[in-house]
Amino acid sequence: MYDTKEQIDEAVAYETASTEEKDYASVIANAPLHSYKGECTYCGHCKPCVSKLDIAMINKYYDLAVMQPQIPATVQSHYELLEHKASECIGCHACESRCPFDVPIAERMENAAKLFGC
Repeated sequence: MYDTKEQIDEAVAYETASTEEKDYASVIANAPLHSYKGECTYCGHCKPCVSKLDIAMINKYYDLAVMQPQIPATVQSHYELLEHKASECIGCHACESRCPFDVPIAERMENAAKLFGC
């Protein structure tokens, strides 16, 4: 929530920030390793995917789905609207070498494909 003009200005400043200023991976690099290792932060460093998967969004929908006893219909629907599904992952692991958080992406794509049924 934004209560002041300064807060709005600060939020809008992101739009004109440099690539380095937008790269929060360097900030997290100083956090304790156990706090993020193996956890997707949806940063997009895994791109590009040879199968054209939006890995960050698939991971986000997967995480939202497994936090609930059942997959929320809205999450399932948003996942199904993705142009490319987790089942299209070829398991090349190229994305994993680019992930600063050592996320087992190919394994997560396999789990997401099973969970969402495609």
